[in-house]
Amino acid sequence: MEERTILIIVGIVLVLAAFSPLIFMSNDNEYDYNDFKIQKIPTGWATWAYKGEQPYYLQLRHDPKTLENVSIDSNIRDLILSKPALALTIDPKQDLRGKTIVASQDIANILGRRLGLFNVNVIGATTEFANDGTYIINCKDVQESLNVAWLRVGEKTEVYLDNGCIIIEGQNEDELTRSADRLVYHVLEVMP
Repeated sequence: MEERTILIIVGIVLVLAAFSPLIFMSNDNEYDYNDFKIQKIPTGWATWAYKGEQPYYLQLRHDPKTLENVSIDSNIRDLILSKPALALTIDPKQDLRGKTIVASQDIANILGRRLGLFNVNVIGATTEFANDGTYIINCKDVQESLNVAWLRVGEKTEVYLDNGCIIIEGQNEDELTRSADRLVYHVLEVMP
């Protein structure tokens, strides 16, 4: 009887040992990042944010781990939330298309009035004349009640301030979407 008990215990230990790698394996499609659950979805990545008790399901193109090398000025969140309006502007001569428009829409959806999370009045604009229906707003138009965020292709992939103007820069359009997502995660306080 004692021998049988020992065999059962050894068998259980062997079975547990065989399955232990499955228990400790990480799931690349879901992880926790600064108390936020980040999940892979078909269009990119998603997380939940809360305003009081109200949950908001937010979708972005990139996950926080892949954006850790995108620097951001730590003052930008407070600056954005300190003013009632934000103009997202692009230079029409840079011929930015789909990805930049999607990035600016992601920023507008999360910061703007659509979801009610931050309720910033987000305005789409260009830095110079593009057509009769588009505002012309550039960095010199920063005011006490208006922030300006310029999405542009440049030398670096980062988000920084230039004389009170928020520069969302990427080395190409793909990198620009990374900087835009980095800004959103910063404002949501998913990332510092």
